[in-house]
This record gives sequence, C-alpha cells and structure tokens, in this order.
Amino acid sequence: MSQTEQQDSALLALKAELETEKSEREHCEAQLKATKQALIDTQSELEFAGSSTESRQNQLEFLTYLATVTFSQEKLEGIIQSFLLRCANFFMSTSAYIHGGEAKSTKVPLLSDKASAGSLAENLSDIDLTQVIASIQEAENETVLMSGEQFFLKSHPLVKTYQYVVVLPLFSIKSHYHLLAIFFKDDHMLDSSKLQTLESGRNLVKIAIARKLAQIKLDKKYNELNVAYHSLEQAQRQLTQAEKMASIGQLAAGVAHEINNPIGFVMSNINSLQEYVSDLKEYFQQSNEGKLEEEDKTEVAFLLNDSGEIIDSCKSGLTRVCTIVKDLKTFSHSGQEQFIEFSVNECIESALNILASEFKYEAYEIKKQFSDVIDEVTGTKNQLEQVILNILVNAKQAMPDGGEISISTYMDDDFICISIQDFGCGMDEATQQKLFDPFFTTKPVGIGTGLGLSISFGIIEAHHGTIEVSSKVGEGSCFTIKLPSPSKQKKSNTESVA
Repeated sequence: MSQTEQQDSALLALKAELETEKSEREHCEAQLKATKQALIDTQSELEFAGSSTESRQNQLEFLTYLATVTFSQEKLEGIIQSFLLRCANFFMSTSAYIHGGEAKSTKVPLLSDKASAGSLAENLSDIDLTQVIASIQEAENETVLMSGEQFFLKSHPLVKTYQYVVVLPLFSIKSHYHLLAIFFKDDHMLDSSKLQTLESGRNLVKIAIARKLAQIKLDKKYNELNVAYHSLEQAQRQLTQAEKMASIGQLAAGVAHEINNPIGFVMSNINSLQEYVSDLKEYFQQSNEGKLEEEDKTEVAFLLNDSGEIIDSCKSGLTRVCTIVKDLKTFSHSGQEQFIEFSVNECIESALNILASEFKYEAYEIKKQFSDVIDEVTGTKNQLEQVILNILVNAKQAMPDGGEISISTYMDDDFICISIQDFGCGMDEATQQKLFDPFFTTKPVGIGTGLGLSISFGIIEAHHGTIEVSSKVGEGSCFTIKLPSPSKQKKSNTESVA
C-alpha cells in the first residue's frame, strides 16, 4: 500500500471516530437536557406540592380555629366576631358582618386584611339589602358569589374598589337576615379550594350559632316557666289561704258560741265575786268594831272558799278562750313557715279545739286512740291542721244525724300514720277516683268549694307523704295520712348523698 493510500485510510478512520464521538456527545447532550427538564418539572411539582400543603395547612388551621374557638364563645356576638376576623385573615381580604331586612339599610363594620387585631378600618355606607337578600333566597340560603355592581348601589364609592363579593348567610330571624360578606378586589384570591373550605367553616359556624340561639330560646323559656311557676305557687298559696278562711267562715258561728260560753260564765262569776267582796268588806268592818258573831265567821269562811273556786273557774274559762284563739291564729296563719318538728297528737287536738262546737252540742262522739310512742313529724303545723280539719268537716257532713268519728295515730315502719274513720254515707268507686280533683264536690251549691281535699292532697304531697281513702256506700269512709318520720328523711338524704 502506498503512503497516499495509508494516509487516506488513516483519515477515514479519524473521520469515523469523530462521527462516533459527535454522536455520543449529541446523545449525552440530549440526556442532559432531558435530566434538566426532569429536574425543572420535579422542582415545579415540589413547589406546587409545597404551596398546596401550605394552603391545606392554612385551611386546616382555619377549620380547627372555628371548631374550637367558635364553639367556646359564650355569646352570639363572640361567635360572629371570631368568624369575621378569621375570614379576613384567611383570605387576606376585607370582610363585613351585615344584618338587616329587605328594603332596609344598615351600617356594618368592614375589617381590612391589616386588621388582624380587630380594629375597624372603615365603615360601609348605607346599602340596600334587597338585591343581596333576593340572591340569598334564590340560592336557598346557600353561599353566593356576587359582583360588586350587584352588591353595592351604583353610586356607592366602593363599587370600583371591590370586583367580587362572597356572601355567606348565617341565620335569619323574622325576615331579619344576618350575613357575612367577603370582598375581593379581583379574581386573584378567588381560590376554589379556599371557597370550599369557607363553606365548611360556614356550616360549622351555623351549627354553633344554631346551638347558641337554641340555648338563648331555652333560657328564655326557662325564665318564663320560672316566672309562671312562682306565679302558680303564689296562686296556690292564695288558694290554700282562701280555703282556710272559707273553713273558718263556715265554723265562725260555732267558734263564736264556743268562746261566748266561757266568757258568759266568767262574767257571771265576776258579778258573784263583786257581791262577795261587798259582803267581805261589811264583815271586816264588823270585825274591827268587835260585832262579828260566830255565824258571821262561818259565812266569811264560805265566801273565801267559794271565791277561790270561782277564780279557778274563771281561769279555766279564760284558758279555754285563749286556746281557741291561739288555735285559730295558728290555723289562719298565711306566712311561709319553715318546716319544724311537732307532735301529730297535739296538731289533732288543736284541730279538734277549733271544731269543738261542731260536735259538742250534737249527737257526735269523737273517739281518740293516740299512740304515745310515735315520732314527731317534720312539716308546717297549721297546714297539717287544715288537712285534718277538712277531713273532720267532711266526716261530720257525711253523718248529718250524728254518729261516731274515730281518730287514731300509730307508726307503720318509718311512717307516722293518722287514721280518721267515719260511719256515714260512704262513697262509690267513681267518686273516690275524682275525690282529690280540684273543684270536684258532691255537696250542694253553696256548701262546699270542691277545693278542700285537693288542697289537702297537695299539702301532704309537699310533706313527702301520702293520703289515701277507702270507702263503701252506706258503711262510711276512712282517710289514712302517712308522713315520713324525721329518721326516715335523714336516712333517705344519707342514701342519696352516698
């Protein structure tokens, strides 16, 4: 091979190597370009993921805030204010709380994006809410997006400032709407995911507001019921007192007669004492003159002895009057007494003292079987007297021709029992079922009010006791009152505490 041929061959080989190297270099450049593009895409994805994560973090913080702070607010104004401030910070925009009715204007505060501390940046001028409320109603009370021209009046100075307004209905009361408006200068901040989060937040706030409104209504109803309860309680006390006075009115003539009897013989005794004093003065004068005879001395002794008996008789009669007056005063007392411990037997005796004239001069016999070992009862004495008096008057009226009334007291486990038995006309089953109903009576018009046993039932119930009746037509009736002893009440209180 010639030298020229060798040179040509070497040149060809060199060209082949250059082509190979060029091809490899182009391949490497293509790979580098692809890798660079992959890095750029990855960086974009990371930036997007970071932005998305930050956005979701902000959304999560927004909802968490509403779920905690909003529900912890004690007042409705606090719930709305918290939502208002959070929305302003969340969108870095301006928000306003609007309240008013159709065709009514209202002033509302605007919170700017710089008002994170809650300061007022500016005020809205008067606006016509007709268009806003119409849009809310058309959207069935859901969140609506309105243009600034739709939201503001055309002459409003903020029409050119804010291009979009998102309106969130919170609640309405009697055509008076409470809304939250968020204002946007352009569509840059109208992020769909943020708006979805806002809607979730609105639902949370609506629940909190609904619960607060329900609580307000419940508190109002409770206060109304409390006032009604106290009014009813007062009416019941007045009704009980009226029934007492009606009972006293029915017994007035007998009580007056019962008082007049001892007063009458006390006056008669005083006249006798006046005569005795006159005679004694004459005898003492004769004694001083030495003219007193033995027969006169016997007369003086008689006068002194009889005077002592007369004085004892007067004291007895006046004591009887004092007892009747005291029992009447206790029975007619209308004050709100505290519960005290007292003797049931003494309570029955007081009621019998008031009713003494009702039974004393007619063919009635009161048989008493009082236990000496019963506990004292805790309650209001004059109220229990009223119950006993009502039952005794009913027993008397059930036996117009007279008869026997049996009263007994005894212990039954931890209960103090009072039994009042008459042998009068009795009652059928239907009458017994209505016996304690208000205004139910079997007596003629003008004789009974129909409240005595109803009030008696309420009094015994207030003393944590029971009142029962057993009766048969033609055989009579028996009322049994059971009251818890103080020892049982203490035991119940101890068990409830435990």
